[in-house]
Amino acid sequence: MIELSKILEAISISLHVSFVSTLFGFFLSIFFGYLIGTREFHFKKYIISILGSLTSIPPVCAGLVVYLIISRSGPLGWMQLLYTPSAMIIAQFIIIFPIMTTLIINYIEQEYPQLREELLSYGASQKDILMLMITNQKSIYLTIALIGFGRAISEYGAAAIVGGSIDHVTRNMTAMIALETAKGNIMVGVSLGAILISLSLVISFGINYFKKND
Repeated sequence: MIELSKILEAISISLHVSFVSTLFGFFLSIFFGYLIGTREFHFKKYIISILGSLTSIPPVCAGLVVYLIISRSGPLGWMQLLYTPSAMIIAQFIIIFPIMTTLIINYIEQEYPQLREELLSYGASQKDILMLMITNQKSIYLTIALIGFGRAISEYGAAAIVGGSIDHVTRNMTAMIALETAKGNIMVGVSLGAILISLSLVISFGINYFKKND
């Protein structure tokens, strides 16, 4: 029977990698979402269409792209990121960034035109408008962050490719579920699966809560 410490370790790795990737993805998606959503420029529709298409990118494809970039023969191979938590964070970031950015762009394109003329007439700057949109609708941004985190923590393919499922280093919950089930340790897989489902339910309840209080 697998040790409890290994299960806790897998949970810790999953939470750490998913939280960091969500944090980076969230702040960058706010920046680029605001940049794209508040301006009119050539190719804007094409950029939004590309981001929309990337929301459904298969995790294994994201993992493959990151692998080719950070592998020993890749352009960033000198950084020695392959089979580290950092590689998993990058892969998860690629998966969730388009999702969060697209959602933020959709929200900004709906709200920004209504606020812009009125606030600019009072002398508000673009930064003031952005801060107002964030502070007045915190629940929307928290919901988007939770969606990104839920997507990150539940994916397996990308993390397995660039993380390698190394014991004590990159073996997260989804990797351990697959490994232990293949070894015949069904109860371990079921236990970790139950924990993962519980986290998903908590995230789902959180999203519904923020929507109701919007």
